[in-house]
Amino acid sequence: MRAADTEATELLAKSVAAFQHNLENEKHWNWNTSEMRRLTDRNGKPLQVFPQVRSESVILGDGRRCNAVTFWGDGHQAYLKDAPPEDRCQAYNALGTPFNVALLLKSTNGKVTARSSDTVTVEVLPDKSRQHDPEFGVRCASSIEATIRLDTKTLFPLSIEGRVADAGCNGDFMPVMHDTPIDRGPMSSNFRKGSTFRVVWALQKDRFDTPTNSFWMVTEQHYDQPISEDMTVLYYWGRQFRVRTAQAHRLVKDVTTTAQEFGAGSQLTFK
Repeated sequence: MRAADTEATELLAKSVAAFQHNLENEKHWNWNTSEMRRLTDRNGKPLQVFPQVRSESVILGDGRRCNAVTFWGDGHQAYLKDAPPEDRCQAYNALGTPFNVALLLKSTNGKVTARSSDTVTVEVLPDKSRQHDPEFGVRCASSIEATIRLDTKTLFPLSIEGRVADAGCNGDFMPVMHDTPIDRGPMSSNFRKGSTFRVVWALQKDRFDTPTNSFWMVTEQHYDQPISEDMTVLYYWGRQFRVRTAQAHRLVKDVTTTAQEFGAGSQLTFK
């Protein structure tokens, strides 16, 4: 581990506070998300493209938020599209990331590498001393090497781009299936050692004279992830899809999100 950069540690600590405070304003916004996935060969050539899926934010009876499918690109009917929110939702957060952003920002292994009038750039290296922590989120965050761009004024993270350098993000999960058959047993997460990613936030400005309701929203996510040689199915959003090529080496996922403030008459789109 390199020597700690005190300035980077202090900036990231303030960024954590800004990130966590921002979460309180999520309640003033809703969103729609579009996701695309494809398998590629070693050189990035597409070999198999999977159906696009769109989802929307839904408010449950107790005020919690979740996301529900509204559209499948192959014409498959969205799961319980016209049912009550509690029936439509999955245990999945479309605005979330496969790693814990706040835990990554708590890194003490960062270094300031660039600055301008608008941004400060901090590079973070993996922290091997925390890669055996009993908490998965800590193990994963400490396995990531990333470049973090912070907004100079607020220190909110504008973007995080990096790779999973160690094995702390590797793991299995039990999928929740809806109306398609599934091979029983746990599935492996594709976000593991060897994955690269980019996550971008954009400020959604309040339009009703309450600037404190403005919200930094994830508007773009890109993941390029290794797959196992024996991968036969891809699971997402309650469905599974057969992998039709043995030459596939990477799974590429792109996610875009559009935001709308409650009461707004138009939708803000970020591309």
